[in-house]
Amino acid sequence: MRLPELKIDLPEWKDSDFQSIKAAEARITRIANGAGKGSDSFKNACRKLLNAVIQDASASVSEIIVSSVDVRAFTFLLGSSEDFSHRVALSKQLFNRLKLPRSPLSKLSLLQLIRAYFIRYDTVANPETLSYWREFIEDQLSELSLNSESSDLSKYVKYSSMLFSPDGPKNVINFSKDRKLDFDGAISMLGLASFGDSRFLTLCRYQYYLDTLKTIPVGSEHDLLSEIVKKDVVNAPFYGEKLLGHAVLQVLIDRSEGKSLSHAWQSAILNIAGDPRVPKSSPNYQQWWAILGEKRIALMRGWLSRFDLSLFLRVLEQSAKDDSNTDMERMFGPRKIFMEGLLDQKVVLESRLFLTVSAESYLIQNYKKNELPSYARVKGGQASVIYLQLENGLHLIEGTHSFSIRVMNKLPTYSKLNDYSKLEFQSRSLGAGLGEAYIREHQRDGGLLETAHYPELTWQNKVIDHLSQFKLKLDVGGLISPSKYREYKSKFGVY
Repeated sequence: MRLPELKIDLPEWKDSDFQSIKAAEARITRIANGAGKGSDSFKNACRKLLNAVIQDASASVSEIIVSSVDVRAFTFLLGSSEDFSHRVALSKQLFNRLKLPRSPLSKLSLLQLIRAYFIRYDTVANPETLSYWREFIEDQLSELSLNSESSDLSKYVKYSSMLFSPDGPKNVINFSKDRKLDFDGAISMLGLASFGDSRFLTLCRYQYYLDTLKTIPVGSEHDLLSEIVKKDVVNAPFYGEKLLGHAVLQVLIDRSEGKSLSHAWQSAILNIAGDPRVPKSSPNYQQWWAILGEKRIALMRGWLSRFDLSLFLRVLEQSAKDDSNTDMERMFGPRKIFMEGLLDQKVVLESRLFLTVSAESYLIQNYKKNELPSYARVKGGQASVIYLQLENGLHLIEGTHSFSIRVMNKLPTYSKLNDYSKLEFQSRSLGAGLGEAYIREHQRDGGLLETAHYPELTWQNKVIDHLSQFKLKLDVGGLISPSKYREYKSKFGVY
């Protein structure tokens, strides 16, 4: 049987087909010449290795390494070529191949391999490969016979177990502390001074940041705080899938547990991660708070409730002054004591601010935008509002100007006060309209209280009495001005 004639029509090679190879060759010539490694054999070895990884033939890299020159070219490229180091697939087999031409490696090749280790570190190797890379270097160092004790190789031999360990960056910081050295002095003694921008020393600096955060007084205003909020610092890969920002946030939050969160530390947390009281689908929440866990989120929510209240009280006080309203100014003290008392007695579970344009403008004059908590905007009225979710399923809504205080045992369905995806509210829907919605939905079932802030002591008693009907235990003395408490007791008794 006669087979039909095969016709193979191959396209002509074009100049563009060789562009990546030509570019690689140019890079090799430039790198090698700049490093004083201009021999043809070295250039050819570099060219073969780089071409192999560019053509995605990493499997053949191992086969290319057959001479000491190839080993020297490989270790050189691993530390000097970004392209090569991120394309080559490092493995135990590949490291073992380096010993084939000669073992131990030449001092130059070993120095280049160590340099590549510190420069690239975990950016080009997974934990398992990084572990073998460390073992390989330690084995090679153990076979060296050195004359000079001051050479970098001698330092690597002396401090091998400390530097080439899974906790290398942490060990460097501990070494600095134990010897009472500054950071620069420590890295010079360890032979790391020439690796200033390396990944290894970057992690050392990050470890220094964290160790410092763990030892400075809780809540203190420290120069380090301005460093740790920088975007390139907080978004830097740390360990595993965590960013440095996650580790920083954990230290700031965990050390502040059980205490008031200082303004300096709160500002740092908000700068890095923002307010956790946002929709869980938001990018900020997913990047930071979802990883930090519910306990830390709950702590931050609690601290921010106090911050919300302090901001609300600033707005309340300023609005009274702006309007020259002596009645409002007189009522400010009792309202402040009452609401702060609720926080101090730990019956506030959650809070949310609702700010008018003028209130927002006033706060932005006194705070940086990224230091403020999350808040919603109020349209169509003068009053800014704060919502407090209390224990026992209770809700309290308070506002500036002539706003009546409202307490209810359930929120109207439509209110969306605690729906953080809703960012704008009509003024009426937070005040009289909220009470009307409650009555439409639940009739007058005894769960709603609405009262003006007058006369003093009477309005506090109405609120306290309403809250007590729903079994909320309160220390009344903590909600009333000390100068008025005796009068309160004589009028209303105590609970």
